[in-house]
Amino acid sequence: MLETLNDFGRSLGSIWTLLSLLVICAPAAIAVHEFTAYRMNQYSHGGVDYGCKSNMVNFEARSVNANVVTRRCVLLSMGEVSVDRMRELISNKAGSILITIPENSSTLTQDEIDSWNEVEQVLMEEAIDTSVYFTYEKPELLKIYHEVRTGLNNDHAATAAAALGNVFHSNGYQIVTYGSAPAPIKSSLFAIQGKMLIQSRETNPCIGIVAHFDSYGISPHLARSSNSNGSGVAALLEIARLLSKLFNKSGNTPKYDIVFLLSGGGKLNYLASKLWLDKKYSTDAADMLNDVEFVLCLDSIGNEGFNFHVTKTPKQGTAAYKMLRAMEQAANLLYPNISINVAPKKVNLKNPLFSWHHEVFTVKRLSAGTLSNFPSHNTLGRLNSLDSAVDEDRLYQHTHIVAEAIARYVSDLEDPDVFILNDDLVPNKNLLIRTIDYLGKTERSASLLNRYSSVVINIEQTLSKYATEVIVSELKASKRDPEFQFYDQSETKLFAYNVKPAVFDLFLALAVICYLGIVLLYSKEC
Repeated sequence: MLETLNDFGRSLGSIWTLLSLLVICAPAAIAVHEFTAYRMNQYSHGGVDYGCKSNMVNFEARSVNANVVTRRCVLLSMGEVSVDRMRELISNKAGSILITIPENSSTLTQDEIDSWNEVEQVLMEEAIDTSVYFTYEKPELLKIYHEVRTGLNNDHAATAAAALGNVFHSNGYQIVTYGSAPAPIKSSLFAIQGKMLIQSRETNPCIGIVAHFDSYGISPHLARSSNSNGSGVAALLEIARLLSKLFNKSGNTPKYDIVFLLSGGGKLNYLASKLWLDKKYSTDAADMLNDVEFVLCLDSIGNEGFNFHVTKTPKQGTAAYKMLRAMEQAANLLYPNISINVAPKKVNLKNPLFSWHHEVFTVKRLSAGTLSNFPSHNTLGRLNSLDSAVDEDRLYQHTHIVAEAIARYVSDLEDPDVFILNDDLVPNKNLLIRTIDYLGKTERSASLLNRYSSVVINIEQTLSKYATEVIVSELKASKRDPEFQFYDQSETKLFAYNVKPAVFDLFLALAVICYLGIVLLYSKEC
């Protein structure tokens, strides 16, 4: 009996010793940090995958200068991002990449902005297996970033002994997200059309004014696209307002009907415009398109530069020449310091991707051109998430010129010294600014929109004030062979757990096994 009690006492003492060891070795429990994160864009177009195909995050955090990034979550700031660095992380099998971005992009230097624009442009042309997330800089996140960057556990220990010491003395962070793998979602694009018709005749020549309204960036929730193409949308709606007054003003007899089109999928090869055209040509509406004399596309006109992109230099007697002449006369009358640069570029029929919006109409044998402050389709920064700056004065001036030019075109006015839009027929600068502010603050990436999205409804309602027969067309992806496909899991919650390194668990397990082995041997000897 006494021997049994002694055995029980030794066992109880062993248990208490083991518990004490676990308490001493285990890290202190602290609160988990939670952050909203946005996954890199993922979509397919024409059967080709683009963007980030993974959303998995369950890795130890490491800084960008760590020696080992394989199966780690690499934290880096926007200023540390470059194309070469991203390629290196992906090729080294980084488990995940988390990029912190400032809430106010004005704090970035021009070199950082240029580097970021290049990263977006390059990465969005590829399909990436590594999960890539973005999150806004918050005090708690910056603290974690600083600790990971400067902490002992950064794979830079000078000796093995130092590395072993780091395992016991330092804490790290485990970055985790929960959720299912990305899955295809119901994918639709939208086109909003309206008409301004001459009532005196049944059939009239027609011109089209077009702009794409959705935004595009490396992540759907980060893209604002104030200039590209919020400026085009704001200008189109303001031009519609002015022309409606002109059409209703007594004594004015415009000789053209006008069709307005605001379409989605602008940075997806202007897909909504293409599908809209295909649909029109397959119905009785093809007669309307046969009457179209010229299509003017507005794409990023909110900053310095006024370029008229066409497939070839306009020749006298053509609709493109007539539109160019009207714009030059309007600019000379209103703002003589603004010149219009003609930028001809042939459509590459071997390349399925369009360079400019007007090319969608050109391949349908419609005369068309695009106005933009960008001199080339591949100008760095045309597709980026930092597009939030619009020169309000330039936007007003460019809108004024285009409105006057269209008014001259539809009135067949050739006199270079006569205004058509005068008195109260001038753009409302405050209205332009309010529209740009709204669009810049509204998520309107194509993958996030549906028929009842606020931006679709607001554009429809605004255009309905000035035009007739306003229709919203939902252009759905084919179920059998979808020309485009969007995916979910674009926004998630990331959790940062303050933990010992994973190797610490191994050492702890070995310590427990050794201790239990010693206890077992001691018990047998006794």
